[in-house]
Amino acid sequence: MTERRDFDTAAQTWDEKPQRVRLGREVAAAMAAALPLSREWDAMDFGCGTGLVTLNLSPLLGSMLGVDSSEKMVEQFNAKAAELGCSTVRAVRLDLEQGELPGGRYHLITCSMTMHHIPDIVPLLASLRSLLHPGGHVAITDLEAEDGSFHGDPVGVFHNGFEQEQFEQMLRQAGFTDISISTVTEIAKDGQVYPVFLATAITP
Repeated sequence: MTERRDFDTAAQTWDEKPQRVRLGREVAAAMAAALPLSREWDAMDFGCGTGLVTLNLSPLLGSMLGVDSSEKMVEQFNAKAAELGCSTVRAVRLDLEQGELPGGRYHLITCSMTMHHIPDIVPLLASLRSLLHPGGHVAITDLEAEDGSFHGDPVGVFHNGFEQEQFEQMLRQAGFTDISISTVTEIAKDGQVYPVFLATAITP
């Protein structure tokens, strides 16, 4: 499967599913519990979507930049941030897979439920590492390995989740150290339960 998913079409109604909103809160809480977050930190959220994780984490950080390849997701994000009066967050449309990198360096890069939409994981992880200060953190959540039933529509799904050991190895290949991976929440869908892991790591 090489076709990409059209997230622009989904952006306007993305937040209408309570499960997605709940997952954003739970992921942000798990990241906050696992990391020594600081208001001195500048952070980036890769695959930010409408900001469900970003806007929950932003009060604990100095600033946060959302990055997404979907223009409509970015528009929804910035509209929500403006409505909430969040002056320390903003989103921009960039496609990191195509080498479109933001300026500056970050103390933390987060990513939630995005990696299974990325064909080549290790080069993308290496790009993220290049954007971190030495000693900077990455925090990534995604589905644990599943049978392909999670997505009713497989368009744009390049991985049916990941084994924790598999994802740890990809982080190591990308140059990260101090890797920790554990299950932090789950998604109940159509009578099945899909575990979600959080991976944290540091760039040397």
